[in-house]
Amino acid sequence: MATPLDPSPTEHWNRVYRHREPAVLSEDDHTALCALRHFGGVDGARVLDLGCGTGEYSRFFATRGAVVVAVDRSPIAVAGLRDRCVTDGIRTVHPVVADAFGISALGRFDLVFGSMILHHIEPFGRFVDVLADSMTAGGRAFFAENSSMSRFLVWCREHLVGRFGIPKNSDEDEFPLRPDEVDMLRRRFDVSVEHPRMLLTGLASGYLLHGHADRELAWIDDQLSRFERFRRLSYLQHVLLIAPL
Repeated sequence: MATPLDPSPTEHWNRVYRHREPAVLSEDDHTALCALRHFGGVDGARVLDLGCGTGEYSRFFATRGAVVVAVDRSPIAVAGLRDRCVTDGIRTVHPVVADAFGISALGRFDLVFGSMILHHIEPFGRFVDVLADSMTAGGRAFFAENSSMSRFLVWCREHLVGRFGIPKNSDEDEFPLRPDEVDMLRRRFDVSVEHPRMLLTGLASGYLLHGHADRELAWIDDQLSRFERFRRLSYLQHVLLIAPL
């Protein structure tokens, strides 16, 4: 397992962000709107964007009145976001090079946001305590995450991804968020889990079929989403936290 600030993951993400164009969120971006609903608004709040990447969510929250500390372990990602904020005159986003365990040095936060970040963090139990100690009483956190609930998807990841022409897009230490890790969060937070949409068979379009059969596989996932026993197996989940008062 990687340790905090291990150079290998840092170099991996430097390579990713060296060539990644910054994303631009639409006003109706579903993840951002779900986060706002959980937060109950961000105007005047101190927000942590954990694993900010190119900073599209940092900018989204800043334009709605938040003061955002945007954290990423990639110096290239942070430098790119800092330059874009200067160019666009955004003064309420403060990009910082740090890993998930370094947030304790940044003060306390009213709100925390992360997109596809929790499943990269180890040791996870120690991070839970760092996160809880970095939030204000009654603070809220929203994480858009993947999930390892489906044994079939985990089997495919372990035996097929990276072989047979199937792309591998993750670093060596990444693994989908496990149910026991969600339970670790319950030690320090009130936790609820939502499944924003069903994504199970649809993964085959991108990984196996090179973008073909999107519509057909989405239809299958829509049918599966009618049943709770299948919906909880979706590769996508939102993990919502409330810190105790």
